[in-house]
Amino acid sequence: MHLELASAETAPQVRVVVISHDCDLANDNLNAEPEVEVLVGGVVAAMNGSFAWGKSPRTLHLQVQKGEGSEVLELVQTTKRRVPKTELAKFLPSAEHSMDQPGLSTLRSWLATRYNRAAFADTFVNRLRAAEADERLSRLLKPSGDLISFVYFRMEGGHTVEREDGDPYAFNIVLVFNPGEDAEASADRADALAEKVEADLQGRLKDPSSVVLKSCMAISEDDVSVGQAKVLTQWRLEHMTLRADEPQPGPPEL
Repeated sequence: MHLELASAETAPQVRVVVISHDCDLANDNLNAEPEVEVLVGGVVAAMNGSFAWGKSPRTLHLQVQKGEGSEVLELVQTTKRRVPKTELAKFLPSAEHSMDQPGLSTLRSWLATRYNRAAFADTFVNRLRAAEADERLSRLLKPSGDLISFVYFRMEGGHTVEREDGDPYAFNIVLVFNPGEDAEASADRADALAEKVEADLQGRLKDPSSVVLKSCMAISEDDVSVGQAKVLTQWRLEHMTLRADEPQPGPPEL
């Protein structure tokens, strides 16, 4: 097919998203900017909350407008391609597809996470894993993927510190939720989930010399302050889903 980005059989379900910066795209100096970067994605039947809002650094499910309706795209970080500007210039953007500002912001943030996502101390990750707290957290959050936008840990003493045996990690969990159209109902759901997460994980993290969960709280996207953002570290699903039972999505078949 065009630009060799899909086969004739898969083309109807393939969507190509241009991800180069506007200035790079408009630069007509082909010696300086001869190519454009694109993501080759595919249409999926439904949104998987575990891959919404950029929770996973490898796979993103993104809702885009299509005519009077919408469709869900699955994008994978490893499907980036570079195509010559001279070839891309032969085509016009889809007239029936568009992306709103929240979707665009999510896409930009997700693209950046491949290079700037935080790494937690191996000892901390291993202690959570030994108590199966990481997998349990994933399972508790999965049904609320449409509500919870981000999961943050506030680590006392730093998130990269390797601690010796008997020296515990203490942390708080912050669930950031999308207020949506009914902010009060969303807050009630998020608060109930935070209480459930706190009770469940504290029941699993029984060794006070290993990992101590001090609290779990929910906060609206609209209420996260700059000060809070500076002391919070995002816990991404890559820490949990690498051990999940179900297979992880790979690149769309082209």
